[in-house]
Amino acid sequence: MMKTRSKGHFPLLRSVGALGLLAAVACQNRIDSDDVGQGGMQTGSQPGAGRPTVPPTGSSGGGNGNGSTGGAFGQGGQVGSGGAASPRGGSAASTGGTTGSSGASNSSGTAGTSQPPSDTLTDCTTPGPRMVRRLTAAQYRNSLVDIFQDPNVPSEDVLIDPQVNGFHADADAPLVQDLDAELLMNYAETVATWAAEGRLSRFMSCMNQDSNCRRQFIQNFGRRVHREALPEDRIAAYEQLMAAESTFQAGAQAVVTAMLQSPYLLYRRELGQSDPANSNSYKLTAYELASELAYFLTDSAPDADLLDAAAQNRLQTTADIDREVNRLIYAPNAKRALAKFVQGWLAIDGLPLKAKDDKQLQFTDGLRTAMLRETEELFFDTLFSNKSVSDLFTAKYTFVNQELAAVYQLGGAGSTSFQRVDLTGSKRAPGILGHGAFLTAHALPENSSPVQRGVNVRERVLCQDLPPVPQNLNTNLASGASFATNRERYQQHSADAVCAGCHRSIDPVGFAFERYDAFGRYRDQENGKPIDATGNLSGMPEGDIPLDGAESLINYLSKSEAVRSCLVRYWSYYAYGRDQWAEKQCNHDAIRREAGKQNYSLKGILAGISHAPHFTRRVKDQ
Repeated sequence: MMKTRSKGHFPLLRSVGALGLLAAVACQNRIDSDDVGQGGMQTGSQPGAGRPTVPPTGSSGGGNGNGSTGGAFGQGGQVGSGGAASPRGGSAASTGGTTGSSGASNSSGTAGTSQPPSDTLTDCTTPGPRMVRRLTAAQYRNSLVDIFQDPNVPSEDVLIDPQVNGFHADADAPLVQDLDAELLMNYAETVATWAAEGRLSRFMSCMNQDSNCRRQFIQNFGRRVHREALPEDRIAAYEQLMAAESTFQAGAQAVVTAMLQSPYLLYRRELGQSDPANSNSYKLTAYELASELAYFLTDSAPDADLLDAAAQNRLQTTADIDREVNRLIYAPNAKRALAKFVQGWLAIDGLPLKAKDDKQLQFTDGLRTAMLRETEELFFDTLFSNKSVSDLFTAKYTFVNQELAAVYQLGGAGSTSFQRVDLTGSKRAPGILGHGAFLTAHALPENSSPVQRGVNVRERVLCQDLPPVPQNLNTNLASGASFATNRERYQQHSADAVCAGCHRSIDPVGFAFERYDAFGRYRDQENGKPIDATGNLSGMPEGDIPLDGAESLINYLSKSEAVRSCLVRYWSYYAYGRDQWAEKQCNHDAIRREAGKQNYSLKGILAGISHAPHFTRRVKDQ
């Protein structure tokens, strides 16, 4: 067993790491051409023990002030900022019943209206600004698991990821600050000690304490950790650190400790190299593209094949990118990244902790997981079968196991494994909005919530901005015992003059789902009275759309250009980590144009995201 701090070098390393963290990488939100050399982030050196230090970990100097953690993207292109968590129908913690107001939306204006997506797409090629993006906590851990090829990498909570617009993907929000730095240093030592116990052999063919063996290990391990071939100055710095130890194993452990808190691991650089013909334009390097592809499609570091493609200049053309996209979406880790996107998009990621009334149904962890899995499987099937956004909403089949099939009163699933089941002739609404995950996540503990369901259709499916909830407004519902049906309860609540303006556009949308209770189970009566699932979808380009049941709403949404454009907006934000730059509409329209050529298939949207100007190029931040 190796000692963690032989010869006192680890205390030095800890001191150096702390200084590096406080020094900062490069300004995360504003990067000028002088800040970064050809090699990417500058390495630093600190005096100590007569040798240069390892490249320091850096923290960003601060965020851009975007305080939004939820809400919608307006079709005009504005990402909400300054608001609190949305949708307003968050998890209600008691069965007493509230509309679940969890905060303000992020823009003001007439409720339920938005600027519809233009039929005329802009024809421009301007990408967004350069960025340095910190890995999310999940990406950091996934990277270590893939680097060491071992799922048993020690696990600790060392990074915190703010939720913005429903995702933990914002390029500006996550920072490494003082406490994070200390946690990272401790965690790096823990993982290095674990790795030194026989888990580093794949990175070397010899263990002699000589320069050749040291450099081989540094180059091989560093290539996976830094996601690029290490330049000579970095190799030399790490070799000096390694040579200072008495044995090869101790030196390797010191290097692992240093690399796991390096900015080259913790931060994704999307800085590019300056275009000699245009000082304002930067083309991402092959290694930067490799990282962008990998973290977007697998939520982890580039694999060996992708790093090889970067090293061999096989990430230069659109065909090269298409080849890797088509390979990576079938990689073992791709479903993990796709599931994270669809859960964030539909705001169903909170379902595992959603408060529910167990007197009505034992809402087990297994059932919660099964509901999420159903939606994920339909999304995967739609993508891999090259089907369209419309198919995602209208699919007359689903994927269930025995436990979920019983809740839905469906046959055809007789085991714990998930099976495709035809919904023809059943009472289940088609597509993702008919799934238990959507219906249950956006409901009260004991009953349905037209408000939560209506808000999510407006914000997450149509990208409409809703006005903020007035401060100090009492959002508690009257006791359900006073009303024969849930609809009557909401109608009474929404009759209040202060509430009516918003609820006029929200509740009639949510009422279309009233045939599905708090757990997504079908019902045609409530307390002996027939369910009234009529409503309307107001403010649409065609005028107000009359509704009678979920299927009527789904049928309209499946044909809506606003819905297709909204999915593009959310998916591209998830990919890029930003939706705010001067020419963002240019990029958005480029994706829509590409997707439209492919009948708005999910693969077509992916192609649009990876072909759009922002995927491969950047402009100097203004």
